[in-house]
Amino acid sequence: MLQVRSYYLKILEAQGVMQEGRGQVEEAWPAYLQALMLDPDHAPALISIGELLRKKGSMSLPVARSFLCDALRIEPTNRAAWYCLGMIHKEDGRTTDASDCFQAAAMLAESDPIESFSSVL
Repeated sequence: MLQVRSYYLKILEAQGVMQEGRGQVEEAWPAYLQALMLDPDHAPALISIGELLRKKGSMSLPVARSFLCDALRIEPTNRAAWYCLGMIHKEDGRTTDASDCFQAAAMLAESDPIESFSSVL
């Protein structure tokens, strides 16, 4: 059952990413929200929602920040979450916090393996 849920989460995530790529942002929301309903600790969905909220403008930045902080609580080494959080701080005028987040993302990118460990197994 756990494998089916994991597989379905990946499908929902891919569906949301594809819809965003097509410019269908409103259609991407349900995919990410369904992923969170299946697993409230699904970091990729939290990051995607945080990024969508960031793009909505300054009124949504506090909520976007909350989603990204939740993602980082779950996956503290997720460079995408650090980068997105940095963008939020930058847009909010918090340049020092933004710089710290961008630095964390850059350090994590440097330490990423060339090939995913899961692909080797």
